[in-house]
Amino acid sequence: MVDLRTLYKETGDIPWVVGLSGGKDSTAVTMHMLETLESLPPPIRRRKKCFVTCVNTLVEAPPVINHVHSFISELRNYVRDRDLPVEVVELSPEVDQTFWVNLIGRGYPTPIREFRWCTDRMKIRPQQRFIEENADVFGDPPIVHFLLGTRYDESTSRQRTMEAHTRRGTDIHSHGTMPTAGVIRPIETWTTEDVWDYLIKPDWTGGGENPFYEVNQKLAILYKDAASGECPVIHDPSKQTCAGSRFGCWTCTVVEVDNSLREMIGSGREGYDAENLSLLADFRDQLRDERNKPENRVHGRNRRGRVLVKRD
Repeated sequence: MVDLRTLYKETGDIPWVVGLSGGKDSTAVTMHMLETLESLPPPIRRRKKCFVTCVNTLVEAPPVINHVHSFISELRNYVRDRDLPVEVVELSPEVDQTFWVNLIGRGYPTPIREFRWCTDRMKIRPQQRFIEENADVFGDPPIVHFLLGTRYDESTSRQRTMEAHTRRGTDIHSHGTMPTAGVIRPIETWTTEDVWDYLIKPDWTGGGENPFYEVNQKLAILYKDAASGECPVIHDPSKQTCAGSRFGCWTCTVVEVDNSLREMIGSGREGYDAENLSLLADFRDQLRDERNKPENRVHGRNRRGRVLVKRD
């Protein structure tokens, strides 16, 4: 297991950045960082600046973004009351890189697995812009350590990606796009059950109650509703957890069917506004269907315009 306390002391004043999506893994990493800071004497904890950045793509599923706002509010109150060196920053894509500008203005097709243009423009670039605009903190080129919630237990493809960036003999790994940045993976060996046990534990390490217990209980309900009512914390190995619940943009067409959104609608949970969610889900399906129509595709060429099929 990664020893965050030791890493914090050994990495001097290099800033830490946690990318908070609002999902279970990034929430666990955020809490883990806070517990680490609280365990350190004030003179040591103030050696470096820590940031929690949250990117709102502006097309997040309403129940998800509502939860994120609730968690961020709790988080800001907590770091203020405890005088922790943590700044919570909300980011969003620039106007010319938003979903609708690219879809309607530039005529991009809705995303598919092989052409996920949305991830770079709407999630990665806002974070990069934040780093670049704060060169006085991160340096130029930026020297920063990102704390990510990636886990080997997630999937085989995730495991391969993690191994490709692993540096042997250290807990600070390479970053995919920033050569001078490092990546710390505090929960890389945790199972899904470990994550949920940590999120909804009643006690806070070092004493006191878990300050995020209630908001994390609501997160568990969100996952449960998105997974046909399956409880996210199941200790019976013969049963599945809701780890497969996919949270994200309501416009996402990378998957053929957005089961998570449909399950939320069918849950009957007050506060979800099922009527509004149904309209979003139906419109999302229309976007997918329009993309898949043969007359809307250029046959014989790839997306770069290169000819793939030639006449004999």
